[in-house]
Amino acid sequence: MKKTQLPKAHPMDSIMSQENNIRPNLTPAWLTPDYVEEKLCLYFKDDSLNLENLDIKPALGNGENYASVMTRINVEYTMKNTNRKESTRFLVKTTFADRDPAAKVLMDYGVYTREMDMYEQILPKLADLVRNELGDSRKLFACTVNVDRKRDSIMFEDLSLDRYRVADRLKKLDLEHTYLVLEKLANFHAAGAALAERQQGIFAKNFDRGFFNQHTRGYEPIMRNLLMALSRSLELEPVLRERYQAKIDRLVDNVMDYGERSTSIVPGDFVTLAHGDLWTTNVMFQYDDEGHPTNAIFIDFQFSAWNSPAIDLHYFFSTALQENIRLKNQPEFIQFYYYRLKDALKAVNYSGQVPSLFAFHQQFRNRAFYAAFASLIFEPSMSYNGKEEASMEQIMSSSEKGMRFKDDLYQSEEIRKKMHFTLPFLDQLGLLDIM
Repeated sequence: MKKTQLPKAHPMDSIMSQENNIRPNLTPAWLTPDYVEEKLCLYFKDDSLNLENLDIKPALGNGENYASVMTRINVEYTMKNTNRKESTRFLVKTTFADRDPAAKVLMDYGVYTREMDMYEQILPKLADLVRNELGDSRKLFACTVNVDRKRDSIMFEDLSLDRYRVADRLKKLDLEHTYLVLEKLANFHAAGAALAERQQGIFAKNFDRGFFNQHTRGYEPIMRNLLMALSRSLELEPVLRERYQAKIDRLVDNVMDYGERSTSIVPGDFVTLAHGDLWTTNVMFQYDDEGHPTNAIFIDFQFSAWNSPAIDLHYFFSTALQENIRLKNQPEFIQFYYYRLKDALKAVNYSGQVPSLFAFHQQFRNRAFYAAFASLIFEPSMSYNGKEEASMEQIMSSSEKGMRFKDDLYQSEEIRKKMHFTLPFLDQLGLLDIM
């Protein structure tokens, strides 16, 4: 392999600026010029490719991802047949370093092998189904440059080159964006159900481990620690403390049982491939010249699981939607999604039983604890915009630094204000009582 010279001050060797509120650089040491050049030769099917320059930068800011490392690489290269310098960008997604406590938790859930399976084996087939049988030619996911199972990494095309971008995770999604996501989600779920019928057993291995499952409780300390931080924050809100603190304290000991119960497959339910982690930064949008979203694609399939589509809906509603529509528009959103799903299942000749809208509402209600889990435990972390280092390690840690981060999560003015709406909403559904 040819050696490629880089500038001495390479970003890989630097620490990210604290002014930008970015986590310390976790770029893997193996992401070298020779490695990138080799993968690009395979991707472009041209051994004459010569990497002229490589610039490596972190792709995500503080609080934008807790389950992996995302790195953006800018490349300049030449090939014999063009005889000119080309430039483009890619994204590299990989595991946390072995020293990070998050790595052990995530490996127990099989998230890295699952996402590689998704990009190599599942997503191309789903894309064909959506394009050829549902007649939707819009992009469904990012094209893969390389899957490296030895290093638990995936190299993708950088969709920002096609003007895709992630919506603001703090402002969240309005009605127009929400309906577009629900339309694409219905197609995704219908294609997953059809693929499972046509290739029996394709989701039998390693698609049974969402955040709640019967195999591991690796997330339990994370969920307990965050609920305890929520309880501490209620000391600042006397009215909420009186009404809800005891219920939150009881939930600390029951969250895993309730979560596993909410994701247990019940005979007669419609089940399919669920995305599993559908929140704001895992959806990218493309816009027209007037600023209206024209397409939405899903990214980050680490927690995809064979389960009820209701878990995607609860999780999406609880983490990605603006507050004023999250609490008021859910029945309308479910109806919209349901009719799109029903039409898509018909188009792909799905032979299983499709529930009525009434039955699907019941299925959604039976999975409602997923809303409590997502809105009380994950959503505050997703909305974090403070100065503390945001990481799974800090959530798991009982150190002064870790406690300071967790308290900062829930004691922010925004989250305290939000709990005045979220806690009554969940409580009225019985989701904070003994279940």
